[in-house]
Amino acid sequence: MPRCVVTGLPMEFGKKHVLVWGSIFLLVVALVLSIRQIYVMFAAVALVGPASYLLSRRTLEALAVRRQCPGVMKQGEEREITLTVANEGVRRRYFLTAEDEIPDGLERVGEGRRLISSLAADEEVEVSYVLGARRRGVYQVGPALLTHADLLGLYKFEKRVGEPHELVVHPTPEQVPESWARASSVRARQRPRRRFRGEGNEFYGVRPFTAGDDLRRIDWKTTARRSQLAVREYERAEALDCVVALDLSSAHHRGEGDDSTLEMGVKLAASIAAHLLKRGSSVGLVAAGAEDWSLPTSADPRQIVRILDALARVRADASDDFTEVLARHRNYLPQGCMLAAISADLRPELVGAALAWLRQGYAVTWMVLEGRERGPQQPWELTEELLAARMTQRGVPAYIIEPGRPLAMSLRRTYRAAL
Repeated sequence: MPRCVVTGLPMEFGKKHVLVWGSIFLLVVALVLSIRQIYVMFAAVALVGPASYLLSRRTLEALAVRRQCPGVMKQGEEREITLTVANEGVRRRYFLTAEDEIPDGLERVGEGRRLISSLAADEEVEVSYVLGARRRGVYQVGPALLTHADLLGLYKFEKRVGEPHELVVHPTPEQVPESWARASSVRARQRPRRRFRGEGNEFYGVRPFTAGDDLRRIDWKTTARRSQLAVREYERAEALDCVVALDLSSAHHRGEGDDSTLEMGVKLAASIAAHLLKRGSSVGLVAAGAEDWSLPTSADPRQIVRILDALARVRADASDDFTEVLARHRNYLPQGCMLAAISADLRPELVGAALAWLRQGYAVTWMVLEGRERGPQQPWELTEELLAARMTQRGVPAYIIEPGRPLAMSLRRTYRAAL
């Protein structure tokens, strides 16, 4: 049964005093003058409030609400939501409003409340509004809130109708530079060569021009010889496997909201996974906190949906160290794969851990998350710049991901600051 709460709220301050003091005044006058008509007026004024309450208190009964809402949205996306309010009773209902309860992280774009002036028995009316997904996560939309005020505006009644609707908001991947993917997968195990029209770095051959080809790939010598446009084709080797590892340790993530290191890490993980899957690589995910959202590597086109769904649910609630989590998930890391580690941890021990994975044949790339709000630095911690520099000096490409900066800029080159 849906949860239903009906509350009668006190009347407005002004109207309350008018009715109360007006009825008292009439009573005093009637007692002093002993005029029957004034007694009648006193009774009418005194009873107008209770009468209005009794006539309006059942207005919201027998009303039902259905919701048409998507189960999945992308961060930053806007979708129209429709509430259908149905009168399942036998009498007409007047002057009610309907709206959804929206949790933090989602927002109602524009007006989401509608006044329904009249609703006959067995009649339905639709109330639509635009819902914006401001932040990734899992949310409960609803229940719907129905409100009604009596004609005199003395009382307000509320009723919550219907079950809440679960909405999963996926992080929206950003563009990742192609140069980063090629540089990071150099040491990874390669799959057999694949042919990519107009892409790659090794010449494969020429073919006739087709609509949509990049004009910069036109081979003018072959075009002149054949008297028709021809384009050059290239081929490249693709990394067979890649695992994106996201540190969910509660001890190291900093900040709140969109600029927190957790949200930056989630955005980065989603962007890397989407880019590599588009290139044809098999991609897996290691993300273990209080719940384990890790996924084995796969090149299935549906893998990106699985990864985004997992990243929508992760929280910075891991009690274990990031290196311990990676060791425990060794079976998720195919031998020789590319390991893209994303962490806000600044301990110098991470350099040794990255080198250990590197010696075991993994192509390790380290992403250092820099928080907008930097707390007091612990004696055993390094700065983001120093950690990235030490990683790079020892053969582990390292990148500093800065808040508010596009990922394409942060991933354009490894950090090479002097120690």
